[in-house]
Amino acid sequence: QQMLASMVLLCVFFMFAVFAAQSPNFNEGLRRRSEAVPKTADEVALEYARLAAATPSLKPIDAKPAETTKPPEPATQEEKSVAEMSEQVANQEEQPTQENAENKGEAAMSNRIENINETQEANITLKPPSQDEIWATDAFNRLHRDMCGVVWANADPLPYESCDPNAPVNSIALFGGLTNALKLILLGGVKSWEENRCFFVDESKSHLNPPDKDGVRHGFLHKYMEPIGLPLNHPYVVNARKERRVVERNWGEFWNEMEARRAYGKVFNLPSLGFNEIEGHSLKRNLIRRMWRPHQKYRKFSCSAMENTHGLKPGEYIAFSVRRGDKSEEKFAFTELTEYISEAENQLHRFESIVGIGQVPKIFVATDDCSVMSEFRTMRPDWTFVSECDVEDNKAAAQNGFALSDFKDWGADAEDAHFTKFFTEIYAMTMSRVFIGVAYTNVSWW
Repeated sequence: QQMLASMVLLCVFFMFAVFAAQSPNFNEGLRRRSEAVPKTADEVALEYARLAAATPSLKPIDAKPAETTKPPEPATQEEKSVAEMSEQVANQEEQPTQENAENKGEAAMSNRIENINETQEANITLKPPSQDEIWATDAFNRLHRDMCGVVWANADPLPYESCDPNAPVNSIALFGGLTNALKLILLGGVKSWEENRCFFVDESKSHLNPPDKDGVRHGFLHKYMEPIGLPLNHPYVVNARKERRVVERNWGEFWNEMEARRAYGKVFNLPSLGFNEIEGHSLKRNLIRRMWRPHQKYRKFSCSAMENTHGLKPGEYIAFSVRRGDKSEEKFAFTELTEYISEAENQLHRFESIVGIGQVPKIFVATDDCSVMSEFRTMRPDWTFVSECDVEDNKAAAQNGFALSDFKDWGADAEDAHFTKFFTEIYAMTMSRVFIGVAYTNVSWW
């Protein structure tokens, strides 16, 4: 009888182990360790907080040495996945102690004081934010401070002169719309640094730089962005042209192969910029902040619009990106708006401190087709949707779908209105806790 009882217990234990191994929650941790799974916004924020401590160009202003300790043991499987990811990032970095994490969270907590007071007046108990919420919100606040200051803080411009002056010089075309062009310039720049070559941006055939009535092209990027690449009058470029060392690079070289795209999960070396064994997304995340730098006018306006016009607090809202316009000409099927709503509902658990009292976070909608706003508001009349579409000053911008072919017909006012709206949308999407968008728009690269 004792032997029979032992065999029964052994069988039960074996069946439980098999069931656990087949359950989604159990396999999620294994999947995240074995596959290249894109990170969530919370994971990115946590990674940024730790990456900033180890990368000089991203180091926070108030960063202080801390004892190396592991984060508190999370309670849920999802939190364990976040912790495992953050530990990988933190192998060669400082880990915040519990005390430091609480101190850093004070700033994030203060942003909630007004809401807490209002909730208490209504005799409702607001659930305190979790430790992960505090860390993520603190990271978003520091990112906001870096991007919205008088100068672009903690992200030095890239050393475009860090190349062999006697080597061939790469010419990278400004190709397609703005985000597509910046994406290809980024990848072309990475390739140039790998080759130890200088590069410059060629705008001579760009749709974004159409000729005036006299046939003169006046340039585009300099109106909106800090310099990218070497200027055309730089001695390295001038001499390379005289000696016929300029190489026109085709955008397909930087896009057709996943290796050239610096894909997630792949590791790269870029010693000329101080990177050894860096993961693809981490590399691009670092370089984007140092290369794609809007002028102060647009940064200041974007940050003001986020805070004063839309009432957005970094890391405390959801962002939708809805792209239509000329994407239909590229044979893309537009994503149904109901899918945005469904996905937002799936992500509400990331805002547990407000969802617990029946609130839904504000939703910022970035779109080139403003007709979607009425559709969203009809689908969820109790939710708060905000957008640059509602701003009167943006009425001169394209409202019914962006088409690159129309750019040449825009006047100066329409162009300025479009890109003022565009940069505000980029900033708002960057600082959202949850971003819901589609892969067929290059905006997702930001």
